[in-house]
Amino acid sequence: MTKLYNMASAREGGTLSQLRNLINRRNVVSDVRKDYHAVADFFDLVVDVHVVVAITEHLEMDNINAQVKCFPRLINVKTQEEKYTYLKFLIGQVIDRFVHQQMSSTLQVIEGYVNDVNERGEDKIYNYATAILKYGLLRRVSLMTTAVGDGGRCMRNWRYSMLVFETGHKTKYKLECFLLQAATKALLSPRLSHQVVCNRFINLSGGEGKNLDGDYVMELLNRLAKKRIKNLGPNHTPAAVARIGKTVMATNDIEQHMLRQLDVALQSREHTKRSVAADFEILFHELKNKSQVLQMIPGRSHEHYNNISSDIFSDIDARALHKWIQDKKQEYAGGKWAF
Repeated sequence: MTKLYNMASAREGGTLSQLRNLINRRNVVSDVRKDYHAVADFFDLVVDVHVVVAITEHLEMDNINAQVKCFPRLINVKTQEEKYTYLKFLIGQVIDRFVHQQMSSTLQVIEGYVNDVNERGEDKIYNYATAILKYGLLRRVSLMTTAVGDGGRCMRNWRYSMLVFETGHKTKYKLECFLLQAATKALLSPRLSHQVVCNRFINLSGGEGKNLDGDYVMELLNRLAKKRIKNLGPNHTPAAVARIGKTVMATNDIEQHMLRQLDVALQSREHTKRSVAADFEILFHELKNKSQVLQMIPGRSHEHYNNISSDIFSDIDARALHKWIQDKKQEYAGGKWAF
């Protein structure tokens, strides 16, 4: 948000600040820590609209309900497998056009395969829109990875996260990414490495796609423990606190089971979300028809984002990043810092 959100750009069509005012999301602020969920909901909605706009642009559709003209003949009589194969082909084309068109080249620079990348995009409004799309899809992939509990893919996401933190100058988060990769690739035994990769998720309610991050579950347990400690009153003793810490999960399961038997409505972990259909339509009209953010029109530029690149990783100094990684390897290998 720090890189893409600026309140001064509220009059520039297609910017996050302008879109925030357009649908009256006044709880969205530049400091994400003040209201993370409001900012996350708004950003996810904006990314969803950008994805739909990108698809309609690629398929040359004027609106969501328009007829697609590029479908092959007799597509309706194809088998479900053939339709699914063609759908994946179209999705790949959209990704290549709006996401991979410059990002893959910069990644090759960072990995040392090539020396430089020529910046050919001159439409800075298009660059800004694709930056939102790329950051949003990275976030979406990370959330989906957690939900399905895919440890291997999670590790790959952390590599991208290191690059994101590098561009945002988040040194401590970047160090966390490095230590996680170092632990799973070199420092831990194969058994411990497998545990770190695969045991990062906890499913409290059961069912597919309902995994949660371990640190988020720890926050839930801390909340339950604090609630029970508060109810101790004058009986607050070290022994009582220790007993609550050891039994907080078991007592919570018993409580939930009793409430189900008594037909008492359980407290939801999620807020009821209002329909965003009207907001989606407003944002789609703004991005697709008015601002035309995903149409390449050379010479355009946002006043407050006139230097934005078509690639979100273009600001990374590959040599400096490699040197930082090598220095950290030497420091931890030599025992300068405790792992």
